[in-house]
Amino acid sequence: MQHSPKPPPRLADRLLAWFVAPHRLETLQGDLHEEFAYQVERVGERRARWRYWRDVLGFVRPYIIKRKTNEYPNPTNTDMILNNLLIAWRSLKRNRSFTALNVLGLSVGVAAALLLFMTVRYELSFDRFHTEPDRIYRVVREQVLANGDKEVTPGNPLPMAAALKTDIPQFETIVPVFGTLDPQITVLGSNPNATNSATKFLEDDEGMIVGPEFFQLFNFRWLIGQPDALAQPNVMALSKTFAEKYFGDAQQAVGKFLRINNHTTMRVVGVLADAPLNTSFPMNIVISYATKQADKSAERFGFGSFDDWGSTSSNDQIFIRLPRNFPVSSADALLEKFSRKHYDGRDKDKKTHFLSPLADLHHDNRYDTFSNKVAVVSLQRIWNLAIVGGLLLLMACVNFVNIASALATRRAKEVSVRKVLGSQKGQLILQFLTETFLMVFVSLLLGVGLAYVALPFVSTLFNIPAQASLYFGPGLGLPLLGLLVLLTLLAGLYPALILSSFSPLDMFRKQISRGWLRQPLLRGISLRQSLIVFQFASAMVLIISTVINLRQMDYLSRMDLGFNKEGIFNFGMDTEYGTRNATLRNELLRIPGVSAVTFSSDVPSSDSRWQSTFAFTNLSKNEDFIASLKMADGNYFKTHGITFLAGAPYAVNDTLPKFVVNETLLKKLGVKNPASVVGRNLRLGGATGPIVGVVKDFHTNSARDGGVQPLLLTPSQKFYYAGSVKIRSQNLAQTVERIKATHARVFPEVAFVGRFYEESLNAYYKAEEQMGWLYRAFAGLTIFIACLGLFGLAAFTAEQRTKEIGIRKVLGASVAGIVALLSKDFLKLVVIAIGIASPIAWYLMSQWLQDFTYRIDIEWWVFAVAGLLAVGITLLTVSFQSIKAALMNPVKSLRSE
Repeated sequence: MQHSPKPPPRLADRLLAWFVAPHRLETLQGDLHEEFAYQVERVGERRARWRYWRDVLGFVRPYIIKRKTNEYPNPTNTDMILNNLLIAWRSLKRNRSFTALNVLGLSVGVAAALLLFMTVRYELSFDRFHTEPDRIYRVVREQVLANGDKEVTPGNPLPMAAALKTDIPQFETIVPVFGTLDPQITVLGSNPNATNSATKFLEDDEGMIVGPEFFQLFNFRWLIGQPDALAQPNVMALSKTFAEKYFGDAQQAVGKFLRINNHTTMRVVGVLADAPLNTSFPMNIVISYATKQADKSAERFGFGSFDDWGSTSSNDQIFIRLPRNFPVSSADALLEKFSRKHYDGRDKDKKTHFLSPLADLHHDNRYDTFSNKVAVVSLQRIWNLAIVGGLLLLMACVNFVNIASALATRRAKEVSVRKVLGSQKGQLILQFLTETFLMVFVSLLLGVGLAYVALPFVSTLFNIPAQASLYFGPGLGLPLLGLLVLLTLLAGLYPALILSSFSPLDMFRKQISRGWLRQPLLRGISLRQSLIVFQFASAMVLIISTVINLRQMDYLSRMDLGFNKEGIFNFGMDTEYGTRNATLRNELLRIPGVSAVTFSSDVPSSDSRWQSTFAFTNLSKNEDFIASLKMADGNYFKTHGITFLAGAPYAVNDTLPKFVVNETLLKKLGVKNPASVVGRNLRLGGATGPIVGVVKDFHTNSARDGGVQPLLLTPSQKFYYAGSVKIRSQNLAQTVERIKATHARVFPEVAFVGRFYEESLNAYYKAEEQMGWLYRAFAGLTIFIACLGLFGLAAFTAEQRTKEIGIRKVLGASVAGIVALLSKDFLKLVVIAIGIASPIAWYLMSQWLQDFTYRIDIEWWVFAVAGLLAVGITLLTVSFQSIKAALMNPVKSLRSE
């Protein structure tokens, strides 16, 4: 730049040299001289001299004041911190609208992320409170069928626990467990021979059967009594809550009597502390394992016998503790050798046992759980929650970086003056980090408050306890402190480095030079655009995922299951009183609106896993695959609307072995004509009988669980655990009450619990519905946070281009044209985000749909709808500020500084 030959005022230079420290004088004078020469060219010599004097006096005034008062205090660290906080507060107040946007975005992001991270921490904490949980394993089994199919189960034959103690002494502890019993509890009090008029409770997903050694492995605390008391038969322990439920006072429960399922009288010998909520074991009712061993019928507490290696129930499980430093691979090798010893030669299927970690009780959905009250949550879903939480938090930080870097142009002159006055780069960085700290601190406080208020909603959404003490305890302090530091650095360090790196002289010039606002002041402009793309790409992935999830759930709800589910009311049955079933059926059919009644082992589509080998082609040799098994009376098909392709159902009161099979079973056998098998014999276990009918396929499990399976249906009254009533009445509530009254009259000993079938079917897809709500809730949050950022940037852009908009309006630009001008840059970024998000969403949802046997196709219009939604949201957000700027009076905008 060419300098003016006129020198700056020498008197002003001498005044500056008198007060300013020598080590700063040369640099400061150089900057002022160069600025004076620039101002001479711009405004003339006279005005440039006045401005030079103004700047010099501005620099020396603080020194003059200190010289007069003889005060040169050295500021303390406390003074510096308070000064930084004061400046930060003033700066945030000056930009209150942008501050409010940032605080709102951060607090919402922090609240959502906090709730998700607390959920993740809760899910990962399951069964971790036991002593050395990493040494505890469950023995599971893999069965390879003759046709190559594989099946896994956590169940083990009853004689296996004793055999393990003999054959593998390397295992430190071996604990057999049965769960759950789902018992009916009759409270007898002090009299074990009390009448059946006593109080009754039907407990769902309760009833663990364990021995004293169970408490050597698992840390469940006894309040009254000792674990050794469970070495006897016909004794039990209750949790404190259940002891108070049955007897009013836990202290009074010990020594009292309860009757289990109307057949076994039990004495209470202990009271347990209520189990932690993050356990997979339902420990409210604990029955001694000796009671199961003493059961001669082998059916009152499960089924099978302690010398039978052929029958297996998934309820009979075995847990072990490995010695320290004992490799799991070595244990699996011992179990493989054990399996060969006890299974080889028994049948042609290959059965192998191996160990599954204790954590798999809550995370491995290949295996059944002890209680449906505590759902299995896969690790993939947990990490998905963590990723969504991190994404929301990151998006909130992106908003801050976007707006803070945009506001850098407002702060540039301030930064330059402070640097001229002697502020070092480190001091400036500290100042801007202080502002970020204040904002993040307030956002964290608001975020914690929002999370506390929203906890009941999240509790319902993710099926977690709603007790705030589980999540908002002292243990939350350290993570929040770490989050405060991390967010301060993550959200504030980049703007602080950019702002503190400005050249003061360049900023004085560019601040007033024509057209400077159009120049790329910050290299972060391209970064800011990429951050907007990142935000909307994240939102787009969740929008597309939400649409696909909703379509899949709608497809499942409308899918033809092969049976009628409308108007079916189901209730539990007690097999002890099976001789009265015919009486109950006759009484129920007299109720107006009841058109059919059936008794069975379970309903057509359920989570039951009854399976068995069978023989058909050659009655002396089992087939190469396993069939699902349902025991049902002859009314089962009429009640549930199941269609026959050939033959007919067996009689309602049939007790002889007869079978109805489905289409899939015939396909597996290679039979093409259903009528050809009617009348031919089939062997199931030790019973042989004719096939009397072939039914059209219906879904026996959920759409996730492999679809339609080969199926056998046969009558067997001792396994009729469920009753089903077909109701055609318009007054459902009154009909249900009459069903309850009839049941109570026929079975006064049995508590009644029932619900409509559709409610049970909806529970199948609870995890998918929760995932759908997750997508919807957090897609909305990501859109909200992204829109906050867009709103702030649009407001800033409109403010920076105020004069340009005024000139355009004077030259005849329309409001629509100005709105289009301000909106097009943002729309370009959103279109890029749509292009990035679409293939990512397609891949993720394709993987999710692979879990379903019956699923929708992902169609192109889903992406088009999501894209149009994103464009519409962008236009709505940006247009508000654009229209506001376009409607401004051009005279006012051109006159304003």
